[in-house]
Amino acid sequence: MNRLRCALFPAIAALMLLPLHPVRAEVESDGMDIEYAEIVPLAAHSLLLDIKPVGDRLVAVGERGHVVYSDDQGASWQQASVVPTRATLTTLSVVGNRIWAAGHDSVILTSGDAGDTWTRQYFDAERQQPIMDMWFSDEDTGIAIGAYGLMLMTEDGGQNWDDWAVNDEDDAHLNNFVQLEDGTLLIAGEAGFSYRSRDAGQTWESIEVPYPGSMFGSVLGGDGCVLFFGLRGHIQQSCDQGDNWVELDAGSENTLAGAATHDEGVLIVGNSGILVQYSNGGSLSVSTHSSGVDFSAATYLGAGKFLLVGEDGVHSYPESGQGGQP
Repeated sequence: MNRLRCALFPAIAALMLLPLHPVRAEVESDGMDIEYAEIVPLAAHSLLLDIKPVGDRLVAVGERGHVVYSDDQGASWQQASVVPTRATLTTLSVVGNRIWAAGHDSVILTSGDAGDTWTRQYFDAERQQPIMDMWFSDEDTGIAIGAYGLMLMTEDGGQNWDDWAVNDEDDAHLNNFVQLEDGTLLIAGEAGFSYRSRDAGQTWESIEVPYPGSMFGSVLGGDGCVLFFGLRGHIQQSCDQGDNWVELDAGSENTLAGAATHDEGVLIVGNSGILVQYSNGGSLSVSTHSSGVDFSAATYLGAGKFLLVGEDGVHSYPESGQGGQP
């Protein structure tokens, strides 16, 4: 499993102040006390694992339940004040102004006000199965996937989550969703285990990919081809809904973790500051961010500009003094 998404960075704790609100709140309907994320001055510089646009706002999530948002394209950030978890949050899913965040302890949170305040929908620390990604077709129907074959499904916006499975005999980590133009869902998984659904996740079939290692991310390019990417810099491409795959050589063994589509293709990010540009049509070019940090996710702002998240929080690309289209 991607070490970024599963690791905690204890050293950052030295930078944190005491919470500005009580650590424990009322007992929730599931009978469990809620621990709220601490309000800290450097939340936007802590380990962040996902970032998504929500209308004109950007929302990012990461370690210790940190949720931060920006209303000025990333120039400044605020921490959400009511986040009912201290578990690491690994992923975001957005439909309109409704957001879901999920992560360790199998926690699932939701916000109906673009990330200002959050409520807890699901929590089961005893499962020891982090949630790695979520997909929602609308505000009611969604799927969460994660470690050791975890799959949860909801048909009421997350008020209730039911256990599901891609394969009762497999317990490989399920890392990332991608939806194709015809509605087909693909899951990039561990150790070559990847899956496809043509009925919105009700049934799944195994798909064969050429590299038998772990794929941590997936993305649909503007050319209609889907990319799986992950361990040791491997990138796999399919242009026929996952029937056939080819490997693309990025010339690097740095693990790849996240991606953002843009007008000309896809930017893939990963460990040690690696940046892989995939141009629609299949060519690759590789560069390195000067920070050298491990990146987990990216989002496109337009006009050739991106925000990247990972170690040390939010980073810009192109960097200061650089410019031009990607």
